[in-house]
Amino acid sequence: MAMIAIKLKAKVPGSIHSDLRREGILKQDIYVQYNDIDYQWVSLDNWTFVKTFTVDSNILNKKTVNLLAKGIDTISNVFINDKLIGKTNNQFVRYKFNVKQVLKLGQNTIRIAIQSAPAYIRQQYNDFKQKYNYTIPSITANNYAFIRKMAASFGWDWGPSFPTQGIWKDIGLEVYDTAIVRDIVVDTKPVNKSMTRWSLNLIVFLESIADHELMGLFDISLDENVLITKQRHILKTNSMGECSVKFDIEIPDNIPITVWYPNGVANDTQKLYKLTVNVSVVDNNDNYNTEEVSAQTKKIGFRTIRLVQQPIRPKGLTFYFEVNGLPFYAKGTNWIPAHNLLDTVTDDYIRHLLVSTKEANMNMMRVWGGGVYETDYFYELADELGIMIWQDMMFACAPYPANQEYLETVDLEVRQQLRRLENHPSIAIWSGNNEIQYVEEIIYRNNSHFIDDYYNMFIKHIKTIVDNEDLMVRPFVSSSPSNGLQSVKDNYTSSRSANDYRYGDVHYYNYNSPLWNWTVFPSGKFVSEYGFQSYPSLETLSQAFLDNDFTYPLSKAVQRRQQNLLGYQSIETMSARYFKMPSNGLVDRFNDFVYLSQITQAMAIKSETEFYRRNRDIDDQTGNGYTMGALYWQLNDIWQAPTWASIESNGKWKVLHSYAKQFFNNLLVVPYEDNNQLKVSVVNDYYSKIDYNFSIKVYKWSQNKPIYELKDFYKSDSFSAKVVYSKPIVDLLTESKCLNRNECLLSFEVNNFEHKLQSNNFMLLTEPKNSKLIKPNIKVLDVKKGGINDKTFIISLSSETIAPFVLLDFRPNSEISGQFMENGFFIFDGQKSIIFKSNSQLISEQQIKDKLIVKTVTDVI
Repeated sequence: MAMIAIKLKAKVPGSIHSDLRREGILKQDIYVQYNDIDYQWVSLDNWTFVKTFTVDSNILNKKTVNLLAKGIDTISNVFINDKLIGKTNNQFVRYKFNVKQVLKLGQNTIRIAIQSAPAYIRQQYNDFKQKYNYTIPSITANNYAFIRKMAASFGWDWGPSFPTQGIWKDIGLEVYDTAIVRDIVVDTKPVNKSMTRWSLNLIVFLESIADHELMGLFDISLDENVLITKQRHILKTNSMGECSVKFDIEIPDNIPITVWYPNGVANDTQKLYKLTVNVSVVDNNDNYNTEEVSAQTKKIGFRTIRLVQQPIRPKGLTFYFEVNGLPFYAKGTNWIPAHNLLDTVTDDYIRHLLVSTKEANMNMMRVWGGGVYETDYFYELADELGIMIWQDMMFACAPYPANQEYLETVDLEVRQQLRRLENHPSIAIWSGNNEIQYVEEIIYRNNSHFIDDYYNMFIKHIKTIVDNEDLMVRPFVSSSPSNGLQSVKDNYTSSRSANDYRYGDVHYYNYNSPLWNWTVFPSGKFVSEYGFQSYPSLETLSQAFLDNDFTYPLSKAVQRRQQNLLGYQSIETMSARYFKMPSNGLVDRFNDFVYLSQITQAMAIKSETEFYRRNRDIDDQTGNGYTMGALYWQLNDIWQAPTWASIESNGKWKVLHSYAKQFFNNLLVVPYEDNNQLKVSVVNDYYSKIDYNFSIKVYKWSQNKPIYELKDFYKSDSFSAKVVYSKPIVDLLTESKCLNRNECLLSFEVNNFEHKLQSNNFMLLTEPKNSKLIKPNIKVLDVKKGGINDKTFIISLSSETIAPFVLLDFRPNSEISGQFMENGFFIFDGQKSIIFKSNSQLISEQQIKDKLIVKTVTDVI
């Protein structure tokens, strides 16, 4: 069969899939219908990128002329004027090639020939097996461990396989005569206990000609304040052309420093300062005739970070973070790549996702190890918003080869990424990988090759580099989950599970137990992954499916989108545990199923998170307890499919995300049932004692006013979680004259109006399907705009009876987008007001009212 060559315009940064789509060769978006199968041919071909460019004498006369490629995806040969100048084999590495001798005056040609990633993997797999006489297994069809590339591009249980190719970051010529500043790394240290005075430990990394001596004059400033002026240093480069200069600078008293804190912690300040290093370099071998200036500016924050791991009786270690000496509860989620085609992800979309984490009262997010080290903008936003980052290295879920060639590129990758990222105050911890230690313990415990490779890669190499490179001396864990310091004591080879609840961090998934029941959840120290799936909204799914695909039971097209083997069954089974399922039908019944799946997911994660938030006591029999972190899986979606995400692929909040806004609040009231006893805990994550009013109300489903109310007044300790109320449920129901659990439900409130603090919650006494629900006849009373040119609307609702799990949305094709600050809520006492934040200022109050849809449990038929 004849081969057909395809020629098209390419965009840099970009990817071959984006180029083919833009030029109309791929007729649809890659996520539409079956395109994850139909477009597989793209990844199986090799693609070559060619460009002509002009070079003038100003460039050629420079002593150093490099081609700087900040990111090539992935396996390539790079030619200039048909001469091979270098090769690439790591998507996460910045490559520098000396091209002075191959460039010519006038027109030049660069050609980057990229090999198919699946083809390269097959070749590497076979070569490795033949050379080392053992194989490396994989959890995907393509053995991604053999290529330093985003693992998720080969598919995952929440996303499709699109092994991309392309120049995914900037590429260009870098020219100079003397030297350039490549990186600046900074550590901020308090000089006194009150943290009013600080010092900077600073290393400036420079690059020049190999084995060369130069002289540099350094100017360093913090914002507009001069710290160092014209300080002279002799620069001696090594065989790689690299050198560095260290500075210890005490910030003068006349420069006031505001310390940086995570979102919602202490005084909640995310003050950032511009640190600028300016170097005037002269060449000693040029009689000081040539002088060049190179400069870099970094935004930094002044803060300390510590991971506290102290012994617990009878056995175990704490695992929690202190920032600036204060313990804080880590509240947040996990981040996956925002799209398979990374070049299509906009800064606006990244900002939306990270602002959404802040709006949901989160202060930490884990960048998962099967994706990429994210963009500079991502980490700058995390600094700005106060979202601390648990940073995995990019290794996930499988053994990796640890031969010399592979380790060399990994060493370079880790060193480069550390120097790029370590200045960010948001980064709290480095983790060697995602789940590899846990996977090897379960599946490959007796394979000495994998055990040796693991230790070589993640301890001898990655941990050593982190220890040597990170000036801030952040904590490092070999894997997530791990046993933290206990793993170190066990030399990473213990028979102890890496998911031991007494140590380190825990990953927990359960698809069979009743997930609205807190007793099924683990009493770990820090739960860095937990979750349950739901379907995204009809609005989101419509971007990828035909209208006739939306049926209940689910069509084959929709079922195929489920990448997790047990996913559809677990969603349906768990939803049916609590709700009457929809009858057979078309799009309306499908929409009912989507609604129930989102409520089921939100309630499952609410139940689990509320347990972790209040679980501060230590079990003196086991050492379990004292949970100080809850990061649910996962924040974002990569495409339109059922997943664990709380935000859909188009940026729309699921019900779960609005629930997170409540269960991650610094002040939280948590009711729960413990051996037929009603208990109520109050969590106070503020650093001061709080006086608050406390109330319990008993409602009948058939009414909208309480049949019983109890009021009290309490004082909470600072940064605490305490049980404030305990009573047999049967006694409370008897007092309230509720004759049967299926007739009633409870609501709870704590508030301090002086400080504008409030938390509300509810407690069901039986499953909704077994409760005596009455159709509440919800009406939209009013829609008002928050102000002139404001995007905020206040929607006022009424109901005749208790309205459970009320979902607000807009009609299909309404062209209204934005976020409801509460969703899946209850209407008590006949009225409720909800805030909607529109993405556009052009939406009117009448449009909101006309196109609003209101759904509750009794609407499911």
